[in-house]
Amino acid sequence: MERTPAYGRRLMPTVLDDLAARSPARVYAAVPKTNDVKDGFRDITVADVARMVNFIAWWVEDRFGKSNKFEAIGYIGIADVRGPILFQGLVKSGFRMLLLSPRNPASTNISLMAQTGCSKLLYASELSPLVDPMRASSLSFHAEAIPLFEDMVASAPKHYPYQKLFEDAKDEPAAVLHSSGSTRLPKPIIMTHGSFAVLDNEHNLPEITGRKRRDWTMWSFEGGGRLFTVFPFFHLGGFLMFTVAAIFGKTTIVYAPPFLVPDGTLIRDIMLQQRLKALLLPPSLIEQLINEPQGMELVKKLDFVAYSGAPLSLAIGNRLSKIIDVFSPYGATETYPQPELGTAPEDWEWHEFSPHCKHEMQLFDPEEETYELVIMSGEDSQDTAAVYHNLPDSRGQFHTKDLFVRNAEKPNLFKYYGRKDDIITLSNGEKFNPIPFELSVQGDSLIKGALVIGNSRSQPALLLEFKSPNQPSLEDLWPLMEKSNTLVPGQGRIHRGMIILGSPDKLFARTGKGTIIRRLTEDAYRSEVEKLYVDMHNSGVYDLQADAQTLSYDRATISKFLRSTLVAGFPAGVSIGEDQDFYAVGLDSIQTTILVSSLKRSLQGHTTASCDWITPRTIFKNPTIKALCELFYEFLNEGTIPKRNDENEDVVPKYLAALTSTSKPTKARGLRTLTTVAVVGSTGFLGSELIASLLMDSSITRIYCLNRSKNAKERTLTQLNSERFTPLLHKLEYLTIELGKPRLGLSEDDHGKLAAELDAIVFNAWRLDFNLTVHSFHPFLHALVEVINLSATSARSPRILFVSSLSSVDSLASTSTVPEALVDDPAAAAPMGYARSKLAAERILAVACRQYGISVLVVRVCQLVGASAGSDGSWLSAVVTTSKTLNLIPSHVAAVDWVRVSDAAKMLHDFLQAPGGEGEALFYHITHPKQQPWDIIVDALQRRLNGASVVPLRKWIGRLREIENPSRQESPAVVMLDFFELLAEGAEKSAYDTQRASGASSVKLTAIDRKFVEAWLGE
Repeated sequence: MERTPAYGRRLMPTVLDDLAARSPARVYAAVPKTNDVKDGFRDITVADVARMVNFIAWWVEDRFGKSNKFEAIGYIGIADVRGPILFQGLVKSGFRMLLLSPRNPASTNISLMAQTGCSKLLYASELSPLVDPMRASSLSFHAEAIPLFEDMVASAPKHYPYQKLFEDAKDEPAAVLHSSGSTRLPKPIIMTHGSFAVLDNEHNLPEITGRKRRDWTMWSFEGGGRLFTVFPFFHLGGFLMFTVAAIFGKTTIVYAPPFLVPDGTLIRDIMLQQRLKALLLPPSLIEQLINEPQGMELVKKLDFVAYSGAPLSLAIGNRLSKIIDVFSPYGATETYPQPELGTAPEDWEWHEFSPHCKHEMQLFDPEEETYELVIMSGEDSQDTAAVYHNLPDSRGQFHTKDLFVRNAEKPNLFKYYGRKDDIITLSNGEKFNPIPFELSVQGDSLIKGALVIGNSRSQPALLLEFKSPNQPSLEDLWPLMEKSNTLVPGQGRIHRGMIILGSPDKLFARTGKGTIIRRLTEDAYRSEVEKLYVDMHNSGVYDLQADAQTLSYDRATISKFLRSTLVAGFPAGVSIGEDQDFYAVGLDSIQTTILVSSLKRSLQGHTTASCDWITPRTIFKNPTIKALCELFYEFLNEGTIPKRNDENEDVVPKYLAALTSTSKPTKARGLRTLTTVAVVGSTGFLGSELIASLLMDSSITRIYCLNRSKNAKERTLTQLNSERFTPLLHKLEYLTIELGKPRLGLSEDDHGKLAAELDAIVFNAWRLDFNLTVHSFHPFLHALVEVINLSATSARSPRILFVSSLSSVDSLASTSTVPEALVDDPAAAAPMGYARSKLAAERILAVACRQYGISVLVVRVCQLVGASAGSDGSWLSAVVTTSKTLNLIPSHVAAVDWVRVSDAAKMLHDFLQAPGGEGEALFYHITHPKQQPWDIIVDALQRRLNGASVVPLRKWIGRLREIENPSRQESPAVVMLDFFELLAEGAEKSAYDTQRASGASSVKLTAIDRKFVEAWLGE
């Protein structure tokens, strides 16, 4: 028998036949006997494989004839040994195999078949459901299932001859894989016998004294050895291992049960059954394995661990490198793994490419000091460059588009930096392009830079850099995030809790052109990033399990379950206490709707009872882990569906106790000229107009703007974008406060400065959310008490003006005219937390006024409107926008008693300067004295929305509830459904006394008529 040709001149079919004749007992693969690897493995020898290849070659020829044109035949298979056997059989019978992924959409596989002229498809019968959708395409093809493994093993065919010489066959196509398609439609990459020979030729590369080789020879274990990998046959790594390594090398491939999802436990169990030499795994599975019992001890027995598909975390790599060789072969479908030299253990992340294979590290960006790997692929490199064969159009040199950084101390070492196209690869191998998201976010006027990170992580995160040191809140940013998330696939979307707001003291690293240097920027924020992912991991999804003995659920288990389900709705780094209000730390109404759906899904399988009682209102009325835990404890263990909580508890005594324990009586200060004013909540719709009015008052020399938002100054300057304010801006001073904290979270110096200087405090900070319960407004009530205490203990005893709402007395307004006076009845408020908390605040202030003699003004405000619909964020604007989306107009919502926000601000300014309020709080109503019926809005909207139908409010609400995945931009009323339900039950008209307000202010309110409404709608 003729001897097998030398390395680099061999063909796999002839080598397989030669091995079967010379070393028939050599083990090609080990396959599990059952789905439980503990039942052992069956060794498949090269003689077995050669026989099965002959069988399948005759089987193919019987169906399709013998090809001399290397026609492509597609294959979709499971993770078993039949794939490599079919590949060799197709090659013998003159065909080439098109490897199609069962993970691809049917349309992608059809595209690849069309691109390669493939009209025949073979598949494992287990995957026939994946073939059916492909048959529905316009592409005509023949599809047939391949024989079962048992039939192949039992076969006894005659030899199928393959007598080609390497020089004749080297350019013949044998296999077709495809590019990843991360940024575009996958493209087929045709592989020849010549490209496989490049790997085989690496045996011929000269040895370098004292250096370990890290090329294809490492898969040829001296004396034989076993390798386990989870990379599938259609993946380059899997394909090369299951074919080239198993035939050209001395490697035995160990297979896992084909239908088990690989994890650390499965790999450990395989290692207990099979004496392995090496592993080739994605990083996520390496981490799982070493955390398994016995995992680390089993790894120590290996020759090496190779990882691919994503970066390995630094902590895991450092840990492994101390006990074993760990590295990542560099390569791509077009190039195959590139030959390298082994590095020192501490350099496990670095690559040293073999000097015997022509390549260049071409400087890509001098400032970033990044280099692109360019592979020389000319005629003189055809034995060492697979890309010469795989991409003939790239002969000469192939730009990989992969960037590296050079080791400053060891200049031959390079570390992978990233792709030119910035594709992000998560730890599970999923990829996405973050650029569309980043560009969308960076389009915002407040944001200077946006950087999506996530390589080697389970999900992406976002780093933001702002143009000003004063940052917007996450609440302000979230609509932008939602819009930008629509531009990336699911795995690339940024969740609410995965955003890091950059520090003004830590700017993003940039090139001279202004481009963000990704790696350096991420390195600069390494500690923040690590903390973010640790927090995410610690609050990860918790599996709800009943006690095995009692079959009941304890409160601790339910609490963990709730925390893991709800955590996605909260900002990054937020730790939620058992009694902490969700809405005080960033949860919003849209997110509440999403979380309700998540809770319902999570509870399926744990109860046979209906979960329909779980609605957004359930969360609104029980906005803490502790409160929800009690609800679900009763529901899961007793089947008890909670009754509606009517919130009748009076919270006022609690806050009065806080007053009496900290404040001392003071004397009435009498009216004096205002020179220094503080506005708590100055950046909102009304607050910004009030600041504008106060600035124009020449007697006022200092205005303190107290806000929760850190970017209050920038927002204020944007709102006051007029030359007439520019000379007055020196009057403004900004302080950041924290609701619910002593002294409003201010330093002692800042708090003392306010106490010493203020003549008046306007309290205008309140959350405008009609869904929340009183509980969620406790931080605001607490802050109000802090303001009262500041006034009562200050030598200047500044007067307090509290901006309240007419909803605080709404239940009285439908039956009688509400006086401009205290209503000391908790039931007077509209039945919602917003209104009840406002009334509670009024009552607290009234007591403080009587008890401490401080001057108190309470101003109940109606619906305010801006210059146009949509400019105010009100329920009224929400009705207009949502009506356009639904093409429906509600026939009645509420009486029209609007006041322009600019007029309301001037009235507040007037009230501040009016006498009185000492010893007995003064109440004012800002509402239009001449109400109009809702019909005036309906008529205007009908003219604006051609074809829109007018329907009862309840029907309008019903249609709104039917919207799936509502958008805040298109259907803003969706976050106010409970409020509109209340309006549907309300009266046609409400009556409020305005005599005091009219007497204290010179503002003449604009008449509400058709002209007013059309101007507001923008007609």
